[in-house]
Amino acid sequence: MGDKFILEKPRKTPVTENVDVFVAGGGPSGVMAAIAAARLGCSVVLAESKAYFGGAATMGLPIQGYYNQDNQRIVAGLAEEFRQHLIKKNGASKEFIQCTMHNPFLIVDPEKVKLVCAEMLKQAGVRFLLHTQVVDTIVEDGVIQAVLLEGKSGREAVVAKQYIDCTGDADLAARSGVPFSIGSEKDGTTQASTLNFRMDSVDIQVLVRALFDNPKRYDLHHLLPREQFRGGGHHIMVGLGNLIEEAKSEGFMTDAWSFVNYITQLDENAVSINSVHVKNKNACDTRDLTFIEVEARNLVQEMAQFLKLYVPGFENSRLTFTAGWSGIRETRRVHGEKTITADDILAGNRPQDTIALGGYPIDIHSSNENGLVFQKVPTYGISYGCLVPLQCNNLLVAGRSISATHEAMASTRLMAQCMAMGEAAGTAAFICVENGCFTRDVDVSKLRSILDFHGACL
Repeated sequence: MGDKFILEKPRKTPVTENVDVFVAGGGPSGVMAAIAAARLGCSVVLAESKAYFGGAATMGLPIQGYYNQDNQRIVAGLAEEFRQHLIKKNGASKEFIQCTMHNPFLIVDPEKVKLVCAEMLKQAGVRFLLHTQVVDTIVEDGVIQAVLLEGKSGREAVVAKQYIDCTGDADLAARSGVPFSIGSEKDGTTQASTLNFRMDSVDIQVLVRALFDNPKRYDLHHLLPREQFRGGGHHIMVGLGNLIEEAKSEGFMTDAWSFVNYITQLDENAVSINSVHVKNKNACDTRDLTFIEVEARNLVQEMAQFLKLYVPGFENSRLTFTAGWSGIRETRRVHGEKTITADDILAGNRPQDTIALGGYPIDIHSSNENGLVFQKVPTYGISYGCLVPLQCNNLLVAGRSISATHEAMASTRLMAQCMAMGEAAGTAAFICVENGCFTRDVDVSKLRSILDFHGACL
């Protein structure tokens, strides 16, 4: 045994599944990828590292990206079916909430999201594993032969014809030798991470009245019109920076984002808070990720106390829930056959191989300036080539970690876009299985035709 390394003993790892398609990650993109492939006739196994499916949709966040800035629908297909299932269970707002700044959005119940995801997977015939992490892959000549998983039962292998990485962090892709980048092309910094939490017993009407009675003290982000709050219905708040500065000057706040950001919930007098930032950490590094989680929970306590002491309507509020893990806005982005850029987005480009549409603003929670870059964009297309990583012939990547620049990813990472990309990846995997072809050789016209038939927006 050396000082810095040990040599593990050779082992025989049992192959527990041999299927057409393996999907890593059970967030919005992974669930849709697995369902799409299974409904088209593939045998599918989905592995999720957490205790339930739904990913970021279980954190109390709204689902954004269904609509563009002109109130035009840009995501449907399986994502719409998912929404309808939630509505039937009283797990989502029946209508999209209008918002000038954020485009129309959907409020969802995290617990109903977990239920609907599992039900849709079961109905599609997907076999799935929870508490199961991809730890390695076996690759020969650019073809993944198997993925190695670790769970409570120990190590096991799954053999598949096609693999889809929906981990958000490109874990499967990275372990398969796919090249990737992390952070800004300029300085390597990544977007800040945030742990969402819920406050109940909030008198939202008190704050709304304060916004109109004293607009100088109770400020709003310049893209958020005050009139949008008249009537006090469902809304997203981004503002109250003056109160944060006041708290800092009085020595109360040690570290905080420059805005209060909350989303009203389905329950009356409840809001989900998206207002703590942990900056300059790499969430693909175990020790950095540990720091993020511990620091974020400390900041949540500080922010909750700030809201009670400084923000009208929060005086009697209670912190009742924190998300199971911090929301990570940015980690690995794979290098793919094509790469979407901010210029592509701002020009509204729609490549011939478009498999999903985007239209949510470029939304960068900056690590350096502790601020927000928020730039409206036209509707644009996400190329199939962005889902096809280099140096691996039977792998697709969907969700946050597609081939995109740092700025472009700040728009493509939205949950509705992730669901649309997941559906496209699952459909493409089916085509590969059916035709025995590599992912780069998929007939994109056939892929688009199938997606269109199933109601996707292209």
